Amino acid sequence: MRFLLFFASVLFSISAFAADTEAYFEALKQSGINYEPDGAICEQVAKLHYSEEYPAGPFLITTGVEYSTGVLTLGELDIVVIDRATQKVVLVSEVKCWRNFQQALDKAKSQRLRFQWNLEKHSQQMQFDSYEGLPFNVAQFDSSTQYRSLSQAGGVKKGFDAELELTLSELKQLRMRLLKCQAWGECRRPE
Repeated sequence: MRFLLFFASVLFSISAFAADTEAYFEALKQSGINYEPDGAICEQVAKLHYSEEYPAGPFLITTGVEYSTGVLTLGELDIVVIDRATQKVVLVSEVKCWRNFQQALDKAKSQRLRFQWNLEKHSQQMQFDSYEGLPFNVAQFDSSTQYRSLSQAGGVKKGFDAELELTLSELKQLRMRLLKCQAWGECRRPE
C-alpha cells in the first residue's frame, strides 16, 4: 500500500512540474513549418520564448538567416530579432537542443564566433538570405547586437545563456504531434 501511495505521489509530482506542451502545440499548429529537421521544433519554440521579451509590435523575430560571401553558405543564424523602428538587429541567438549539453554549447559558441569573424573580416562581401525573404545587411549588426545561446530545459546550469521550459523529451513529443497533425491534414502543412 505504501508503495502505491509513493508511486502515485511521484507521478503527481512529475506531472505537476512537467511543462504544458498544449500551449505550444496550439501556437505552432498552423505555422506551416517543416518539422522534419530535428532543430526546427527547437527554433520555433525559441521564437515563442523570445516573443515574451521582444513583443511583435516593436520587434520582428525570424529564424534561419543564412549568410555567405557570395558563393558558398558560411552559416546560419538560428534566431534573429530586429528592432522595427531602427531596423537594427538587437539579438542573434544560437539554439541547440541536443542530448549532450557540452557538445551543443561548443557548437553554439563556434557558430557565434564564425559569424562574428566573418562579419568583421568580410563585411564588404557578406550577403544574407532569409527563409522569410527578409532583407538583411551588415549595417544592421553592430556593437549593440546581443549574442546568446539557448537550449532545452537544464541548459543554463550547463553554461547556456538561456533555456526553454521544455525538456528535450517534451520537444520531441511536441515535434511528433505536429508532424502527425500535418500528415493528417489537421494542421497547416509546409509549402
